[in-house]
Amino acid sequence: MPRQGLNTEKVVKTAALLVEENGYESLTLHKLASKLNVKPASLYTHIKGIDELYVFLANMALKQLSAMMLDAAEGKKRGDALRAVSVAYSNYVRQNPEMYQMIMKIPHSNSEELIKTGRIVKSVLFKILSQYTADNSKIIFYSRYYHSILHGFVSLDRAGFFDDKFSTDVSLLNLVDKFIEQLEELWTIS
Repeated sequence: MPRQGLNTEKVVKTAALLVEENGYESLTLHKLASKLNVKPASLYTHIKGIDELYVFLANMALKQLSAMMLDAAEGKKRGDALRAVSVAYSNYVRQNPEMYQMIMKIPHSNSEELIKTGRIVKSVLFKILSQYTADNSKIIFYSRYYHSILHGFVSLDRAGFFDDKFSTDVSLLNLVDKFIEQLEELWTIS
């Protein structure tokens, strides 16, 4: 019989707290059970194992990230939306660095829920980029390009490669502005 008050949502939220406190690589079911004050076997009532927990955590992180991106882009068009999304993306990683790593941990999951949530993140970018071109192949290319800028930048920033003397936010926005200039050229050609 499941413990009173313990459910899958509480298990996943507690795991997310542990991930942010101790790092995603140190997450174990034993540590999670200890934090929840239950025996490790009790967790199997709510999750199938650590791999499923990783999927739940990645899904949670993707939902959090997509919500921030959607909020940032709301009411904005083209370059303004891309700038706002880049700041939101960077802020999410700063605020949730280990949960962001959970997203990167499972790039090719067979989880339908995770795939569905990942599509929401992509749809934010596709919607903005479709304001520049209707060519789906270009939208995919520029979406990958933009995502590579964001992921590469936040990864280097998180690893400490940037000097604190110059604002990383300004650097990121300068990169995004160069990307937007390329899109604007595409738009005027189309």
